[in-house]
Amino acid sequence: MSISSVKVNKKTMSIWRNQSFLILLSSTFLLSIANRIYELLLPLILLELTNSSVAVTTMRTSELLPNLLFGTFIGVFVDRLNKKKLALWSIGLQAGLLLCLAWMLKIETTLLAPYYLIGFLLMTFNYGYFNAQVGLVKMNIPPEYFNSANAKFSFIETFVSVMGPVISGLMLLLPFFYNGLLVTAFAYILCFVILFRLSHQSESRRQASSGFMADFIEGWNAFKTNKALWMMTMFIMVLNSTMVVVQTTVIIFAKIDLGLTSSKVAMVISAVGIGGMAGSLLSGKLRKSWGLGVLFGVSAILHTAAYLLMYISNNYHTLIIALFISGMATSFYTVCAYTFRLEQTSPELIGRISGITGTFFRVGMPVTVYLSGWVMNVWGAAPIFLAAGLVNLIVFLAYRKTFLWKLK
Repeated sequence: MSISSVKVNKKTMSIWRNQSFLILLSSTFLLSIANRIYELLLPLILLELTNSSVAVTTMRTSELLPNLLFGTFIGVFVDRLNKKKLALWSIGLQAGLLLCLAWMLKIETTLLAPYYLIGFLLMTFNYGYFNAQVGLVKMNIPPEYFNSANAKFSFIETFVSVMGPVISGLMLLLPFFYNGLLVTAFAYILCFVILFRLSHQSESRRQASSGFMADFIEGWNAFKTNKALWMMTMFIMVLNSTMVVVQTTVIIFAKIDLGLTSSKVAMVISAVGIGGMAGSLLSGKLRKSWGLGVLFGVSAILHTAAYLLMYISNNYHTLIIALFISGMATSFYTVCAYTFRLEQTSPELIGRISGITGTFFRVGMPVTVYLSGWVMNVWGAAPIFLAAGLVNLIVFLAYRKTFLWKLK
């Protein structure tokens, strides 16, 4: 498959007249609020319950396992099913699980296994929704707007990531932890109502008679014959492993090593969102100027700088600067990774390619996150930040020598 840059229509504002885009953007906005509150609250809740880094990373591992166990094949189901219905079911089930989690906190359940199970199921349905959403974007937004649309999705997510920690901090000031989870569940329910209004275009779905394995093999062959896509996927696989470990570690580091209160931790983490917002505003212009390949590489070197700065941090001021840089780098990285995948994939294969690449994106996460908990338990957070920075530097040096660097 040829590699071609996206041609941006001169009438850039016309995308705002696309009702499907507005509905998808609104649902992304609500889910970003819900996810951000949940992602910040749950580690802090587990730290309050156990004061154990291992418990927090075990919870995070349970959330990552569905991608590893089901990710490769979930795309086949996505391509066979109506993507709008799949997205709605995924959102509704997540809302129900969050209500169960809030109830567990209300009755003060201290047994950790139910928390791990709910985390596992939440991410299973979340991953199903994510794959369906990729297909919805592909089918409802004109191809010339993919880069612009992804930049706006990223901007919305990072804008919310600024407000999410603030909201989480306010929730932590309330007498009960489960209030934040109730807000999250309500956001999912509201998202369900909005997405229900999407005038979904007709889909060209695989018939059941074609065979499950035949569908999977078709997607796998399309993936492995696209050299640019699978090479980029391998780099993302390594970078994601470091990113998710740092995201989990930095919360524990701020709470335990720096001694910040839960509400202050939430406020400090908002620096990621501010950096991400800046990155979203710049990503479109930088891609036009530098090209997608260079921008992706720059994200790796910025992550290197951020992680090494975290390594030497001994106060929250330095940590805020590091988190700002990390947020900007993550924004560049996300826009490049997902825009490139959309550009390289035909609509009838988007579910399978998203499932296959999504599995590779996350294959290293469960192991690295779980091991990081034990490393922190013995040596603290500093070795993790140092290792993550060095890995990103090595990846950048290797990536710089490939043809991906010249992608436009």
